[in-house]
Amino acid sequence: MQNDIHLKTKISALPKIELHIHLEGCISLSTLKFLAKKNNAEIPKHLSEKENIYFENFEEFVSTFYAICNAIAKEEDFKYVIKDLISYIRRNNIIYTEVSWTPLRYLQKGLDFAKSMEVMNSEIAMNNFRDNINFIIDTQRDHGTDVANFVFNKVLETKDTNIVGIGMTGYELGFSSSNYAAIYERMRDNGYGCTAHAGEYGFAINIWQCLLDLKVKRIGHGIKAVSNPDLINYIKENNIHLEISPTSNVRLCRVETFAAHPIKNFMEMELNIGINSDDPGIFNIDLTDEYMNMIDVFNFNIKKLKQCNLNAANASFTSSEKKQSLTEIIERNWN
Repeated sequence: MQNDIHLKTKISALPKIELHIHLEGCISLSTLKFLAKKNNAEIPKHLSEKENIYFENFEEFVSTFYAICNAIAKEEDFKYVIKDLISYIRRNNIIYTEVSWTPLRYLQKGLDFAKSMEVMNSEIAMNNFRDNINFIIDTQRDHGTDVANFVFNKVLETKDTNIVGIGMTGYELGFSSSNYAAIYERMRDNGYGCTAHAGEYGFAINIWQCLLDLKVKRIGHGIKAVSNPDLINYIKENNIHLEISPTSNVRLCRVETFAAHPIKNFMEMELNIGINSDDPGIFNIDLTDEYMNMIDVFNFNIKKLKQCNLNAANASFTSSEKKQSLTEIIERNWN
């Protein structure tokens, strides 16, 4: 037991990089209750009492996520979410993260995109984390291309707000990612990095669409690639980064157990993977705990965890200079 505590303390103190984490998924229960009371919103019982952090299907999870969004009613409410994000970053010693935010529901409620970004960046700057936190703005593939254009036009209109990339979430089955090829090309031409969730609830074909048609260099989750040798070869040959979130996949019943997760297979195949928490507030998990699970379940050692961080540094959408700085920090500390 003492050895486990000592190891967790060591892992907690080591510098980490996280590329797959959702803004609202970082909110603490106390902040959620505060905002819900402030804005007269209802919190799902299983979330408010932490009775059930497993979700039988995607619809149940989406309903919970939207309930969190409903508690955020004004632009200034985002500063409280950022406070929780920074608290999470500090206790896990995350030296760089790219936080995904899907703004459509707030825009539909009349919130101003630029003002919301200003509130968040002001809180980040006040805490001296401006160099540590960047944003990825998401659309949902089931919302259609008109919505994607609407959301990403807001990104193009709002400069100097630490937005480094775009992404795509939402339902995979029945909604082709290929429809968004022209939109992704436009955003890529404007200098934004491109990623997309795929192979979480969908299949290998959904990953192929993102890789071939959207030309993404990163895939969120991508766990369904494990059974497709051709896809695995393509991912390896093209150095595609897989943003792996093991606890999320277990909590959402995408794999039956941690032991059944393909991350060990991916590591043995020498794929470019990183370890992430996805929604730490919802799943009640810290990034340090994710690392401990990798050690306990898959016998990952310091060398393998270090490689995951180096992978994430190189796959990040930040500048070449920042990537080099992150790489040097990881190399210097992970021994």
